[in-house]
Amino acid sequence: MPLASGVRHLINPGAVGQPRDMDWRAAFAIYDSEAREVVYHRVPYDVAGAQGRVRMARLPERLATRLREGR
Repeated sequence: MPLASGVRHLINPGAVGQPRDMDWRAAFAIYDSEAREVVYHRVPYDVAGAQGRVRMARLPERLATRLREGR
């Protein structure tokens, strides 16, 4: 996504875990300062391991389930 010059931008690349967009993968962005462009990426991560840690911490089950469901 190219960015306009002389304009402020707020970039939200996403996060890992507790997705709200139906995509369970980790989200991140890379900013290319020479091209003035942001490129968004998605990559898989160990969801089962993260779910296990949520359960070991005795957090609500819905938090563990949400990691895979993406909502």
